[in-house]
Amino acid sequence: MSALLRMLVMGGLIYGGFSVAYPDWEGTVYPAMTISLIAGGAVGVWFLHKILDLGEGTAKILLELGFLVVITLWVGYTMPQKSGKAPLTQWAEGVRPKQADARRGFDRLGVDPGGPIARKVVDLFPR
Repeated sequence: MSALLRMLVMGGLIYGGFSVAYPDWEGTVYPAMTISLIAGGAVGVWFLHKILDLGEGTAKILLELGFLVVITLWVGYTMPQKSGKAPLTQWAEGVRPKQADARRGFDRLGVDPGGPIARKVVDLFPR
């Protein structure tokens, strides 16, 4: 059960990170679909763990890392942006998120950007 929670939390953090760093996303279907895919994928990987009885070895770690890479690529290349360019495409072109972007991202997610945790995350971004 801890593997399922670990994958759900890490997948959510990846999605949340993109949502905060590149806050100009649009649409309502994409977030619902992506969150559902992350949850379904985490359950699928957890079920695969149980079927294959991978234990605590390298195969389990590689399976979980593969899942997280797939989530990163999915969100990074499919998240619709107002600019028309996906977040990883923007990153490749040199567009780096700033603190103002992170504040706007937290605000769009309904989180107070001046809150204690959000402020620490915003401070990780360059001015």
